[in-house]
Amino acid sequence: MIHVTIFLPLVFGVLALLRPTGARALGLLGAAVTLVLGLFGYAAFLDGASAAYSAPLLAEAGVYYAVAWDGVGAVLMLAVVITTFLALLAARDVPPAMVGLTLMMESGLIGLLAAQDLVLFYVFFEATLIPSLLMLGLFGGAGRIRALVKFAIFTLVGSLLMLAGILALRYLGGAPSFLLADLADHPLGGVAGRWAFAAFLLAFMVKTPLFPLHVWLPDFHAENHPSGLADAMGTLYKVGLFGLFRWTLPLFPEAFALFQPWLLALAALTALGAAWTAYAQTDWKRLLAYGALSHMGVGALGLFSGTPEGAVGAIYLLAASGVYTGGLFLFAGGLHRRFGTLDLRPTSGLAKSAPGLAALGLILVLAMVGLPGLSGFPGEFMNLLGVWQASPVWTFVGFLAVIAAAAYALGAYQQIFHNAPDKPAPDLDAVEWQWGALAVLTVVFMGVYPKLFTGPLLTAAETLVAAMGGGR
Repeated sequence: MIHVTIFLPLVFGVLALLRPTGARALGLLGAAVTLVLGLFGYAAFLDGASAAYSAPLLAEAGVYYAVAWDGVGAVLMLAVVITTFLALLAARDVPPAMVGLTLMMESGLIGLLAAQDLVLFYVFFEATLIPSLLMLGLFGGAGRIRALVKFAIFTLVGSLLMLAGILALRYLGGAPSFLLADLADHPLGGVAGRWAFAAFLLAFMVKTPLFPLHVWLPDFHAENHPSGLADAMGTLYKVGLFGLFRWTLPLFPEAFALFQPWLLALAALTALGAAWTAYAQTDWKRLLAYGALSHMGVGALGLFSGTPEGAVGAIYLLAASGVYTGGLFLFAGGLHRRFGTLDLRPTSGLAKSAPGLAALGLILVLAMVGLPGLSGFPGEFMNLLGVWQASPVWTFVGFLAVIAAAAYALGAYQQIFHNAPDKPAPDLDAVEWQWGALAVLTVVFMGVYPKLFTGPLLTAAETLVAAMGGGR
């Protein structure tokens, strides 16, 4: 089942590109079947069923097609299949090619989450880049070329650095293959290990992103297609935290211990600085971009704390933000469809004419803020709990970033829905009710029953901390 879950979206994506007249129907069908497969796969994982598979691809080079689910990969896989289905359910009046590219991106994301071989992970990692570049370059706004060049430069340089780190890790460390287990048994230490760690770290800092390698992010979102489809998938593209969790920290424990204080400071600067910048935005997409950046900074704080609780919080926040931030980008697409702009200022007082739209926006914003009972709270709480064990000072900074989220998110919401009425707007239509209901159910379920996800995450986090030389 794991192979079908990985490659089925790719098949439907190709079909959608070949049959543009039926692209949306094919996209919804492919995303729905993948969602069902993902749900059954996660249920089987919880029941203890093994989905692991390994076969040589280039045996002489030590490259394997090795895939499996662990707690982290399985939870994030659920976030991917849910958000992709939401995005394609909401998608209308989008170029048919965007549907196919979205499914191709989903396939790459699921593959990199399941990969247990570093070269295989790298292939899937790079495969997600191509649809993102094409959606931005072909269907973005007036400033898409500048945004595309910036995005491409940062991601490609990061990818080359990671490739250099991969080769150094294998051949200088003496591992017999690129399998995670073999690499972990042959750690690369000393000066070479620190350089390889730096290569991996910089590559994943671009994809998280973290300051100062975040500058591609605001333009990436602001210039993407106004529907919000590419942006919703872009929230899933922030796989840097996963890469740090799966590959960087367990394979370079010595280098991480050396740089941990600096990494905590970098994460704190990202969290607080992005929150402050978000507060000054008047464009919905830019506000959400900086808000997502701030959340990733909080997640990085938890991961860099070196505690199981912090690691669980980081991954949970990554999964939850994929749903609620993706939903907010789709929500922004609905505003653009109504008003032809993403500027917050011309849209005010909509709660009277569009109460359903106001309710949907409020629930998603409150999830972003971290209200207890919604999906943003468990991850933020576990993050701060883990960081407290490492450094109360950085915990305070993370707490300030969480408070700032309430200021910029609720301030924007008030501007749109509760200031003096400007002009009326139509309420939710049938399509918006469908994807909105699913988004609300997801953020509520993740908020009231996090144990379904935190149990597997904690097992993986304790394994990570043990590999780093820590533990309880």
